[in-house]
Amino acid sequence: MNKHTLIAAALTAFVFSASPALGGNAQDGPPGHAKSKAHKTEGRHDQGLHLGWYKQQWKRGDRIVWADVDPRYYVVDYHVYNLSPPPTGYRWVRPMDDRYLLVEVATGLIAQALGY
Repeated sequence: MNKHTLIAAALTAFVFSASPALGGNAQDGPPGHAKSKAHKTEGRHDQGLHLGWYKQQWKRGDRIVWADVDPRYYVVDYHVYNLSPPPTGYRWVRPMDDRYLLVEVATGLIAQALGY
């Protein structure tokens, strides 16, 4: 064998033997990228408690921003839901099924939170 053939064979063997080591695991994603642990914490699943699934637990004394409250959540027919008539300057809001907030319109202060 001549010198060039021997070098070419050695380089070819090196390239094919190194490629699996550089490829990484298919589940890890592309080489050089960190594996995402957004859904796992120390090997355990977060049981749906990540911030995307967090449900607001309103209570008396909290404030809501009226700009965030869509008029479709206003409770106009409060008698249908067995709610008392709101005092002047207050409004019933229904953010979720079977949950109601009595909110002062001027300040957004929650006077009553039912169903929480």
